[in-house]
Amino acid sequence: MDLPKLLRTWSEHWSLRLMLLGVFVGILAGAVVLLFRVAIGEAAYWVTLGEGFAGLPAWGRLLLPAAGGLAVGLLATFVFPRHSDVGVSRVLEQVAYGASHLGARSAFAQFLFGVLAIGSGHSVGREGPSIHMGAAIGSQVGQYLNIDPDHLRILVAAGAAGAFAGALDIPLAGVVFALEVILGEYTLILFAPVVVSAVLATVVAQMGIGRGLVLEVPQVATHPLPLLPLDWVIGLGAALMSFFLLRGLEGVYHLKERVAVPTWALPALGGLGVGLLAVAVPGIMGVSYGLLEDVFAGSLTLLGMAALLVAKLAATTISLGTQSRGGAIGPSLFMGALLGAILAEMARAVVPMEVGGTAIWAIIGMAAGMAAILNAPFSAIVAVFELVQNPAVILPVMLATVTAAVTSRDWFKAQSVFAWTLHLRELSEPALPEAGQKCTIPVNEVMVSDFRSLPLRASHEELEKATADSGIQAVFPVSDEEAQFLGLVDLTGLLQAGLVAPDDEGLIDLGPYLHRSEDLRNLYPGDGAVKAMDLMASYGLQGFPVRSPRDAAVVVGLVNRNEVVAACMEQMQNNQQEQETGIDV
Repeated sequence: MDLPKLLRTWSEHWSLRLMLLGVFVGILAGAVVLLFRVAIGEAAYWVTLGEGFAGLPAWGRLLLPAAGGLAVGLLATFVFPRHSDVGVSRVLEQVAYGASHLGARSAFAQFLFGVLAIGSGHSVGREGPSIHMGAAIGSQVGQYLNIDPDHLRILVAAGAAGAFAGALDIPLAGVVFALEVILGEYTLILFAPVVVSAVLATVVAQMGIGRGLVLEVPQVATHPLPLLPLDWVIGLGAALMSFFLLRGLEGVYHLKERVAVPTWALPALGGLGVGLLAVAVPGIMGVSYGLLEDVFAGSLTLLGMAALLVAKLAATTISLGTQSRGGAIGPSLFMGALLGAILAEMARAVVPMEVGGTAIWAIIGMAAGMAAILNAPFSAIVAVFELVQNPAVILPVMLATVTAAVTSRDWFKAQSVFAWTLHLRELSEPALPEAGQKCTIPVNEVMVSDFRSLPLRASHEELEKATADSGIQAVFPVSDEEAQFLGLVDLTGLLQAGLVAPDDEGLIDLGPYLHRSEDLRNLYPGDGAVKAMDLMASYGLQGFPVRSPRDAAVVVGLVNRNEVVAACMEQMQNNQQEQETGIDV
């Protein structure tokens, strides 16, 4: 064996190194998912004294989600103020904007948020938090080894795949989800470490929980071919369900802007709303997987399932919209199953032939619900196939999922729940010159630390001098007497438009012209430069403040749009030359 040659090959080929790192990431992700599941179960057992949510008295179902929401809000606001932004949307944001930096503290915060929210009965799932924690594990491993940003995003996807696979015992669907939703592309160098991570995470979860004990789905026979058009109806219903969820989230988001509610109290109010619904419909509390057996067996009445679906949709909307910080994947599966079972009961009343058992319709609905709400039809098809392990379901599942995804996207103009969350925060998938290429430059490499700031009240001469002396500086931070960041002002535009007359002291108040700090999204030195570009575009600014990770009220730098674009274009050109010549530039 030529050991020197083997070692040289190891150091030169990142695909081999990423595969080994995928093993490590997968084992850790599987262990965390296992611990998370156990912690949720223990929390729910403790707060309900072993009786389950349905066994609680009405006042308990009313107040428990509010208490859990209050705990989440207090932790997010006062203990983890810089790490309260969690979930799959946070992972997508970090991957899309190039940095792929997810902290260990944010993963720990997500663990606590998820246990408290799900354990207290909020209508959210455990898969989304698991994905965030798995992605953070991949990011932390990559950051510790100081690997290239392009490879760091692969480890993030590997961690997400492992967590999703371990959470539902579906390794292939975990791989597809990571490639379809997290990365949005398929290549061999992406595929290998993601597969390895998903396999190892599933093995770890199976060792701790047992095979098939995550989400039990009965063996079913598919329905006759003449009933296939009804799968279209399931797909259309799932798309409509997704539309209501996203529009409901938008309504809750804008309601928060109009009603002055402290940030720490928001999850508690959401929990109270869930509690009000749970008084009448206890089955909406928590992940609701315990009711799936009754849905599959067809033991619930049509009216009961319809009430449960409406209440679950409302409770999920409230929980997600008020930042309980749980996931949407579990509710999408449960609501989809209800939708399919409802259609089965309706079909028995009007279709002049045997429609078969309720279970197959519920399973088709699960796939359609996941495809519509996550906008990930391939992931939904593979997930349900792995859960059922019966090739006979593929045909109706494919028809329903594609119908759901296409209708949701093209007819209702609905995005995935993750993308919709970013949209509501005025973030979207970045559009760079030469679309399809990634700019992975961090903000700290393009920001200017030597910048000029202004007081809230300044003379006309002082403002003109600031513009003349600032060079390329396009915007100016405005601070109070204690150097606390108040907002941002486009001074050039104001001077060109003409300012109002000074006051009696000869000073001009910049307050009315500010983009106030609380209205600006936070941009940190470790974020990707592409995020800075998208934020500038969202606010119509040529520059943007970079805040201190330790104190968001302190501005540590400014980015200028022209400088960011030039740096990203240079990096992409260098990457293209490197790909064409195989030579480092």
